[in-house]
Amino acid sequence: MPYDSDADKAKPDRALTWQTGWRLWVTSPRHLLVTTAAIVAAGLLIGELVMLLFIFPPQSVATDLARVPDLVGQTAEQARQRVERRRFSYEEAAGIPHTEPEGTVVAQEPLPGQMAPPGSPVRVTLSFGPPQRPVPDVIGLSHEQAEMVLRKSGFEVAVTHVDAGEDVGEAVGTRPGPGTRLELPGSVRLLVSAGERTVLVPDLAVQSLAEAEATLERLGLRLGEVAEDSASLAAPGTVLAQTPASGYEVARGSRVSVTVAVAPVPAVDSTLTPEDTSTALPDTAGARADTMTANRESG
Repeated sequence: MPYDSDADKAKPDRALTWQTGWRLWVTSPRHLLVTTAAIVAAGLLIGELVMLLFIFPPQSVATDLARVPDLVGQTAEQARQRVERRRFSYEEAAGIPHTEPEGTVVAQEPLPGQMAPPGSPVRVTLSFGPPQRPVPDVIGLSHEQAEMVLRKSGFEVAVTHVDAGEDVGEAVGTRPGPGTRLELPGSVRLLVSAGERTVLVPDLAVQSLAEAEATLERLGLRLGEVAEDSASLAAPGTVLAQTPASGYEVARGSRVSVTVAVAPVPAVDSTLTPEDTSTALPDTAGARADTMTANRESG
Protein backbone atom coordinates (compact mmCIF):
# COMPACT_ATOMS: atom_id res chain seq x y z
CA MET A 1 0.00 0.00 0.00
CA PRO A 2 1.60 3.30 -1.13
CA TYR A 3 2.13 6.07 1.32
CA ASP A 4 1.31 9.75 0.87
CA SER A 5 4.98 10.46 0.81
CA ASP A 6 5.29 8.37 -2.34
CA ALA A 7 2.62 10.48 -4.05
CA ASP A 8 4.45 13.64 -3.07
CA LYS A 9 7.61 12.29 -4.63
CA ALA A 10 5.79 11.43 -7.88
CA LYS A 11 4.52 14.98 -8.37
CA PRO A 12 7.97 16.60 -8.65
CA ASP A 13 9.04 13.78 -10.92
CA ARG A 14 6.17 14.47 -13.31
CA ALA A 15 6.84 18.22 -13.27
CA LEU A 16 10.50 17.62 -13.98
CA THR A 17 9.62 15.28 -16.82
CA TRP A 18 7.29 17.92 -18.37
CA GLN A 19 9.91 20.66 -18.13
CA THR A 20 12.51 18.42 -19.66
CA GLY A 21 10.21 17.50 -22.53
CA TRP A 22 9.31 21.14 -23.19
CA ARG A 23 12.98 22.11 -23.22
CA LEU A 24 13.74 19.37 -25.69
CA TRP A 25 10.79 20.46 -27.89
CA VAL A 26 11.88 24.10 -27.94
CA THR A 27 15.57 23.43 -28.50
CA SER A 28 15.03 20.86 -31.22
CA PRO A 29 15.63 22.50 -34.68
CA ARG A 30 12.76 20.66 -36.30
CA HIS A 31 10.31 21.46 -33.50
CA LEU A 32 11.52 25.10 -33.39
CA LEU A 33 10.87 25.52 -37.12
CA VAL A 34 7.37 24.12 -36.74
CA THR A 35 6.67 26.40 -33.80
CA THR A 36 7.92 29.50 -35.69
CA ALA A 37 5.81 28.67 -38.73
CA ALA A 38 2.75 28.24 -36.54
CA ILE A 39 3.31 31.61 -34.87
CA VAL A 40 3.76 33.39 -38.24
CA ALA A 41 0.63 31.77 -39.64
CA ALA A 42 -1.35 32.79 -36.57
CA GLY A 43 -0.09 36.38 -36.90
CA LEU A 44 -1.10 36.58 -40.56
CA LEU A 45 -4.50 35.18 -39.76
CA ILE A 46 -5.07 37.70 -36.99
CA GLY A 47 -3.93 40.58 -39.26
CA GLU A 48 -6.29 39.52 -42.03
CA LEU A 49 -9.19 39.30 -39.59
CA VAL A 50 -8.42 42.80 -38.28
CA MET A 51 -8.31 44.16 -41.86
CA LEU A 52 -11.58 42.52 -42.79
CA LEU A 53 -13.38 43.57 -39.64
CA PHE A 54 -12.12 47.13 -39.15
CA ILE A 55 -10.61 48.45 -42.40
CA PHE A 56 -12.67 46.74 -45.09
CA PRO A 57 -15.51 45.17 -43.15
CA PRO A 58 -18.21 43.28 -45.04
CA GLN A 59 -21.62 44.85 -45.16
CA SER A 60 -22.93 42.22 -42.74
CA VAL A 61 -20.39 43.33 -40.14
CA ALA A 62 -20.18 47.10 -40.90
CA THR A 63 -23.86 47.75 -40.50
CA ASP A 64 -23.12 51.13 -38.87
CA LEU A 65 -20.53 52.27 -41.47
CA ALA A 66 -20.86 53.82 -44.92
CA ARG A 67 -18.49 53.81 -47.89
CA VAL A 68 -16.80 57.12 -48.75
CA PRO A 69 -17.62 58.20 -52.35
CA ASP A 70 -15.05 59.20 -54.98
CA LEU A 71 -15.13 63.00 -55.27
CA VAL A 72 -11.96 63.80 -57.28
CA GLY A 73 -12.71 65.64 -60.54
CA GLN A 74 -16.11 66.92 -59.42
CA THR A 75 -17.08 70.49 -58.67
CA ALA A 76 -17.45 71.63 -55.08
CA GLU A 77 -21.25 71.58 -55.29
CA GLN A 78 -21.34 68.10 -56.82
CA ALA A 79 -19.01 66.81 -54.11
CA ARG A 80 -21.15 68.37 -51.37
CA GLN A 81 -24.29 66.69 -52.67
CA ARG A 82 -22.65 63.24 -52.89
CA VAL A 83 -21.19 63.54 -49.39
CA GLU A 84 -24.46 64.59 -47.83
CA ARG A 85 -26.37 61.80 -49.61
CA ARG A 86 -24.06 59.31 -47.87
CA ARG A 87 -24.80 61.11 -44.56
CA PHE A 88 -21.25 62.41 -44.14
CA SER A 89 -20.18 65.90 -43.16
CA TYR A 90 -18.71 67.96 -46.02
CA GLU A 91 -15.59 70.05 -45.32
CA GLU A 92 -13.19 72.01 -47.51
CA ALA A 93 -9.46 72.24 -46.93
CA ALA A 94 -7.21 75.05 -48.15
CA GLY A 95 -7.08 75.16 -51.95
CA ILE A 96 -3.93 74.64 -54.00
CA PRO A 97 -2.78 75.69 -57.51
CA HIS A 98 -3.48 72.88 -59.95
CA THR A 99 -3.86 72.21 -63.64
CA GLU A 100 -7.53 71.31 -63.05
CA PRO A 101 -10.07 74.16 -63.44
CA GLU A 102 -10.70 76.37 -60.46
CA GLY A 103 -13.17 74.87 -57.96
CA THR A 104 -12.51 71.24 -58.96
CA VAL A 105 -11.85 68.62 -56.26
CA VAL A 106 -8.24 67.39 -56.59
CA ALA A 107 -7.88 65.45 -53.30
CA GLN A 108 -10.03 64.07 -50.49
CA GLU A 109 -9.75 62.49 -47.04
CA PRO A 110 -10.74 59.72 -46.28
CA LEU A 111 -9.83 58.11 -49.60
CA PRO A 112 -12.57 56.81 -51.91
CA GLY A 113 -13.92 53.38 -50.92
CA GLN A 114 -12.97 53.51 -47.26
CA MET A 115 -15.61 52.86 -44.60
CA ALA A 116 -16.49 55.54 -42.08
CA PRO A 117 -19.34 56.11 -39.65
CA PRO A 118 -22.15 58.39 -40.84
CA GLY A 119 -21.70 61.99 -39.77
CA SER A 120 -17.90 61.82 -39.90
CA PRO A 121 -16.21 64.58 -41.94
CA VAL A 122 -15.08 64.13 -45.54
CA ARG A 123 -12.52 66.84 -46.31
CA VAL A 124 -11.90 67.89 -49.91
CA THR A 125 -9.15 70.02 -51.45
CA LEU A 126 -10.18 72.33 -54.29
CA SER A 127 -8.06 73.64 -57.16
CA PHE A 128 -7.24 77.32 -57.44
CA GLY A 129 -6.65 76.74 -61.15
CA PRO A 130 -3.30 76.78 -62.96
CA PRO A 131 -0.52 78.74 -61.21
CA GLN A 132 -0.23 82.40 -62.20
CA ARG A 133 2.70 84.81 -62.34
CA PRO A 134 3.00 88.51 -63.23
CA VAL A 135 4.83 89.46 -66.41
CA PRO A 136 8.23 90.90 -65.36
CA ASP A 137 9.30 94.40 -66.43
CA VAL A 138 12.10 93.92 -68.98
CA ILE A 139 11.93 97.35 -70.66
CA GLY A 140 15.41 98.76 -71.21
CA LEU A 141 17.14 95.39 -71.27
CA SER A 142 18.81 94.01 -74.34
CA HIS A 143 16.87 91.60 -76.54
CA GLU A 144 18.81 88.60 -75.20
CA GLN A 145 18.53 89.62 -71.54
CA ALA A 146 14.79 90.35 -71.76
CA GLU A 147 14.03 87.05 -73.46
CA MET A 148 16.06 85.12 -70.87
CA VAL A 149 14.20 86.79 -67.96
CA LEU A 150 10.79 86.01 -69.48
CA ARG A 151 11.64 82.37 -70.18
CA LYS A 152 13.05 81.83 -66.69
CA SER A 153 9.78 83.21 -65.30
CA GLY A 154 7.93 80.39 -67.07
CA PHE A 155 6.59 82.24 -70.10
CA GLU A 156 6.78 81.40 -73.79
CA VAL A 157 8.28 84.30 -75.76
CA ALA A 158 7.60 85.62 -79.26
CA VAL A 159 9.74 88.54 -80.48
CA THR A 160 8.44 91.43 -82.62
CA HIS A 161 10.69 94.22 -83.93
CA VAL A 162 9.07 97.67 -83.96
CA ASP A 163 10.06 101.19 -85.06
CA ALA A 164 11.30 103.02 -81.98
CA GLY A 165 13.70 105.73 -80.97
CA GLU A 166 15.54 103.45 -78.55
CA ASP A 167 18.75 101.70 -79.52
CA VAL A 168 18.37 98.81 -81.93
CA GLY A 169 17.91 95.54 -80.01
CA GLU A 170 16.60 97.18 -76.83
CA ALA A 171 13.39 95.85 -75.26
CA VAL A 172 10.73 98.57 -75.43
CA GLY A 173 7.66 96.70 -74.15
CA THR A 174 5.68 93.49 -73.74
CA ARG A 175 2.19 92.34 -74.66
CA PRO A 176 0.52 92.00 -72.19
CA GLY A 177 2.25 94.72 -70.22
CA PRO A 178 4.46 94.29 -67.15
CA GLY A 179 2.60 93.23 -64.01
CA THR A 180 -0.21 91.39 -65.82
CA ARG A 181 -0.84 88.01 -64.19
CA LEU A 182 -0.92 85.08 -66.61
CA GLU A 183 -1.47 81.37 -66.17
CA LEU A 184 1.70 79.36 -66.67
CA PRO A 185 2.91 78.60 -69.20
CA GLY A 186 1.58 81.84 -70.69
CA SER A 187 2.64 83.48 -73.94
CA VAL A 188 4.29 86.92 -73.90
CA ARG A 189 5.17 89.00 -76.97
CA LEU A 190 8.45 90.88 -76.53
CA LEU A 191 8.72 94.18 -78.41
CA VAL A 192 12.27 94.98 -79.53
CA SER A 193 13.42 98.26 -81.08
CA ALA A 194 14.42 98.11 -84.73
CA GLY A 195 15.39 101.78 -84.62
CA GLU A 196 13.67 104.72 -86.31
CA ARG A 197 12.82 104.69 -90.01
CA THR A 198 15.31 107.51 -90.61
CA VAL A 199 18.50 107.96 -88.61
CA LEU A 200 20.94 110.84 -88.11
CA VAL A 201 24.44 109.69 -89.00
CA PRO A 202 26.60 109.84 -85.86
CA ASP A 203 30.04 111.41 -85.62
CA LEU A 204 32.54 108.55 -85.77
CA ALA A 205 35.71 110.66 -85.68
CA VAL A 206 38.50 109.49 -83.33
CA GLN A 207 36.63 106.26 -82.60
CA SER A 208 38.27 102.93 -83.27
CA LEU A 209 36.93 100.86 -86.13
CA ALA A 210 35.29 98.43 -83.70
CA GLU A 211 33.66 101.27 -81.73
CA ALA A 212 32.40 102.90 -84.93
CA GLU A 213 30.81 99.64 -86.11
CA ALA A 214 29.10 99.13 -82.72
CA THR A 215 27.78 102.72 -82.80
CA LEU A 216 26.30 102.21 -86.27
CA GLU A 217 24.66 98.91 -85.35
CA ARG A 218 23.07 100.45 -82.25
CA LEU A 219 21.38 103.04 -84.48
CA GLY A 220 20.32 100.56 -87.15
CA LEU A 221 23.07 101.49 -89.62
CA ARG A 222 25.80 99.35 -91.16
CA LEU A 223 29.50 99.77 -91.73
CA GLY A 224 30.36 100.33 -95.38
CA GLU A 225 33.72 100.42 -97.14
CA VAL A 226 36.83 100.96 -95.06
CA ALA A 227 39.64 103.00 -96.65
CA GLU A 228 43.14 103.36 -95.20
CA ASP A 229 45.28 106.48 -94.80
CA SER A 230 48.96 105.91 -94.02
CA ALA A 231 49.88 109.60 -94.15
CA SER A 232 47.93 110.57 -91.03
CA LEU A 233 49.66 111.08 -87.72
CA ALA A 234 46.64 109.67 -85.81
CA ALA A 235 46.87 106.37 -83.99
CA PRO A 236 46.45 103.37 -86.31
CA GLY A 237 42.85 102.16 -86.45
CA THR A 238 41.34 105.58 -85.67
CA VAL A 239 38.50 106.84 -87.86
CA LEU A 240 39.62 109.95 -89.78
CA ALA A 241 36.65 110.61 -92.07
CA GLN A 242 33.24 109.21 -92.96
CA THR A 243 30.67 109.23 -95.73
CA PRO A 244 27.90 110.40 -95.27
CA ALA A 245 29.10 113.03 -92.84
CA SER A 246 27.71 113.23 -89.31
CA GLY A 247 24.32 114.89 -89.00
CA TYR A 248 22.93 113.67 -92.33
CA GLU A 249 19.55 111.92 -92.15
CA VAL A 250 19.54 108.52 -93.84
CA ALA A 251 17.21 105.53 -93.99
CA ARG A 252 17.57 102.79 -91.42
CA GLY A 253 19.94 100.10 -92.66
CA SER A 254 22.09 102.50 -94.71
CA ARG A 255 25.85 102.01 -94.91
CA VAL A 256 28.44 104.50 -93.69
CA SER A 257 31.92 104.29 -95.20
CA VAL A 258 34.95 105.37 -93.17
CA THR A 259 38.65 106.11 -93.58
CA VAL A 260 40.97 104.89 -90.86
CA ALA A 261 44.57 105.66 -90.07
CA VAL A 262 47.16 102.95 -90.61
CA ALA A 263 50.85 102.82 -89.82
CA PRO A 264 53.00 104.22 -92.65
CA VAL A 265 54.92 101.75 -94.78
CA PRO A 266 58.68 101.97 -94.07
CA ALA A 267 60.59 103.61 -97.03
CA VAL A 268 63.27 101.55 -98.80
CA ASP A 269 66.75 103.33 -98.95
CA SER A 270 67.97 102.81 -102.54
CA THR A 271 71.01 105.19 -102.30
CA LEU A 272 74.25 103.35 -102.88
CA THR A 273 77.37 103.93 -100.73
CA PRO A 274 80.60 105.49 -102.21
CA GLU A 275 82.35 102.10 -102.13
CA ASP A 276 79.59 100.53 -104.12
CA THR A 277 79.68 103.44 -106.64
CA SER A 278 83.36 102.97 -107.38
CA THR A 279 82.91 99.32 -108.13
CA ALA A 280 79.67 99.63 -109.97
CA LEU A 281 80.41 102.56 -112.36
CA PRO A 282 82.54 101.85 -115.52
CA ASP A 283 85.78 103.78 -116.24
CA THR A 284 84.34 106.05 -118.92
CA ALA A 285 87.28 108.48 -118.85
CA GLY A 286 89.84 105.78 -119.72
CA ALA A 287 87.59 104.47 -122.46
CA ARG A 288 87.35 107.90 -124.08
CA ALA A 289 91.17 108.31 -124.01
CA ASP A 290 91.74 104.95 -125.68
CA THR A 291 89.18 105.81 -128.33
CA MET A 292 90.84 109.15 -129.14
CA THR A 293 94.32 107.51 -129.49
CA ALA A 294 92.99 104.91 -131.86
CA ASN A 295 91.34 107.56 -133.99
CA ARG A 296 94.59 109.60 -134.32
CA GLU A 297 96.63 106.55 -135.37
CA SER A 298 94.12 105.62 -137.98
CA GLY A 299 94.15 109.19 -139.31
